[in-house]
Amino acid sequence: MAFERPIPSRLTLLRLRNQERLYRSIKKTVEDARNATIQRIRAIIPKLESARKSVHEELGKTSLLLRAAVSKMGIEDYGKLSESVRPTVDAEFTDLVMEGIKFRGLEFRGVTSPNYGIFAIPPELDSALYGIYSNFSIVSEMINLENLFYTLLARVREYQRMVNAIDNVLLPRITESARFVRLKLDEDEREEFVRRIVINRLLETIGRR
Repeated sequence: MAFERPIPSRLTLLRLRNQERLYRSIKKTVEDARNATIQRIRAIIPKLESARKSVHEELGKTSLLLRAAVSKMGIEDYGKLSESVRPTVDAEFTDLVMEGIKFRGLEFRGVTSPNYGIFAIPPELDSALYGIYSNFSIVSEMINLENLFYTLLARVREYQRMVNAIDNVLLPRITESARFVRLKLDEDEREEFVRRIVINRLLETIGRR
């Protein structure tokens, strides 16, 4: 789409100057929102790192118990057990509010314990499963913090796109339009000035006769 030249007039120049002030004000507001969001992200990062560390440590302990259980049962029996016994977790993604921000997060509601039936299992497997169950709360907290982090990060990127659009597209167009109008008005004024001088000289010449 070609850049359309504005109609040169004092009113057009005034309108362009008002637009420039408006977009600079909008840019300042968006930059403030972007910077505030970055500060929120910085505040969330230590919490997220702590949650990840807790999940890693707790699930590491559970993993050791699970390995011990598998070594006692044998991999074949464990495979048969995993095919026939399926513990379930009641969780769903829903709209949550954290740090004053609404986002899509995981809501953990509970666990249904498995029924082993005829299978004889080592105590380490029960301990591993209960370890997993007890860690669902910190896992869901980590997931929600990550979702919040990426939600805020997407906002920062959107704010930056808006700032870039104002800096690189809108303001340059307004500046170029205002410059064109000023130059055209100055040119018209010079032409009008020259025209008046010529007319005055003609009138003086006619008056002398």
